[in-house]
Amino acid sequence: MSTSSRLVARGVRLLRGASAGVARAPLGSQGGSRRSCEDAGLQVLASGRAAAFSAVRPHMVAERWLAGASRWLAAPTTPPHGAVSVRLGASSVVGVRSMSAEAVAVEAAPAKEIYQMPKKVRKKMVTWDGARLSTDPTAPIVVRRRPTTPSQRHTAIIDKSFLWRGRPVKGLTQGMSKTGGRNNTGRITVFWRGGGNKHKYRLIDFKRVLFTHVGVRVGVVERVEYDPNRSAFIALLRHPVDEASLPAGHKKSIGDYLSYIVCPLGVKIGQELHASRTETVDVKPGNSMPLKFMPVGTVVHNIELWPGKGGQMCRSAGTSAQVLERNESKGYALLRLQSKEQRYVPLNSMATIGAVSNPNKKNEVLGKAGRNRWKGFRSRVRGVAMNPVDHPHGGGEGKKGTGGPPLTPWGKQTKGFKTVRKLNPLIDLPRWKAKRQSR
Repeated sequence: MSTSSRLVARGVRLLRGASAGVARAPLGSQGGSRRSCEDAGLQVLASGRAAAFSAVRPHMVAERWLAGASRWLAAPTTPPHGAVSVRLGASSVVGVRSMSAEAVAVEAAPAKEIYQMPKKVRKKMVTWDGARLSTDPTAPIVVRRRPTTPSQRHTAIIDKSFLWRGRPVKGLTQGMSKTGGRNNTGRITVFWRGGGNKHKYRLIDFKRVLFTHVGVRVGVVERVEYDPNRSAFIALLRHPVDEASLPAGHKKSIGDYLSYIVCPLGVKIGQELHASRTETVDVKPGNSMPLKFMPVGTVVHNIELWPGKGGQMCRSAGTSAQVLERNESKGYALLRLQSKEQRYVPLNSMATIGAVSNPNKKNEVLGKAGRNRWKGFRSRVRGVAMNPVDHPHGGGEGKKGTGGPPLTPWGKQTKGFKTVRKLNPLIDLPRWKAKRQSR
């Protein structure tokens, strides 16, 4: 045996003896220093174990294990049952960590089959201030923030943790361009607008079923989503379509299979919603049918003002109307709105049963001016702070009043001045009169 081989062998024995707690013997006649022996043995063991791991894990590079080879030097001197032994030249390097057949199979498997996604941690159902969260995605609570900053102290935001976290359906969205309050000539026609985050418009099906459709259209609630363009939530419906029953020459579109609707309050994921213009459906939240089929006292939303035009009333968060009467002779139904106004609507107009989702939107507190800027609203400027050329209240030295009755920027009175020229004949009880009667 050559001197270099004796150094390597002695170094390996020294390293194993040190890891097992055996006292090191002097190297008197072995030649070379103790450090040179240990370095030579360490290099051989590291190379051997790197080759062993590269054989066990072919998808990993052997060089990755060279740096950490010293952590494996505490293995026993003789290979236990099931240990891996790699042949290097005339000798074999043993002492590699024992691995069973199952472990070898797992190491050789792809990473996606070994490592699974961690289980979703259950969300705490009570907030820091003792408020209990609502598991109903259509009626979340308002969550207050911990007062770590001045703005967080007053912030109260709707809890959106139970809503859909992904992107909307691409085929049911379209781009939106901002105007900054300007018209086509570039002049400001709407004050205090500008900036805001970019978002896409979600195409909402306010009709629920076409005017010429016969029968019942069924839709299954897939998920409930947040819509930045409205205060209410929206629900994605999947419609089962019998392609054999489609007319010849019908051009398929994504609207035949998927659609967004204003999410009603209380619907569940997987629930079937029915809509029909010719038949009566069950009086359940989310179902839609003409007012002529609805019992008196039913709470409705997404109401059409004219048949076939699509819902125009009661589409905001938490809003609804109540059917007070059905006049078959006149062909109108009398509804009481949120403002206590009573209005006639044609009996053939469609309406959706129930109230609109997100009823706690009215309790939301933004907490800081920046959150309004994210929505595209700029701060309002008072008329008395402007110049006379900009507002009738402008001008003057120091702090002064309006100098007369409050006026709009165009010189019209703003308080007490009647703006309704002629009452709509379909309005049975105006809201101002209803408010006066309720006092």
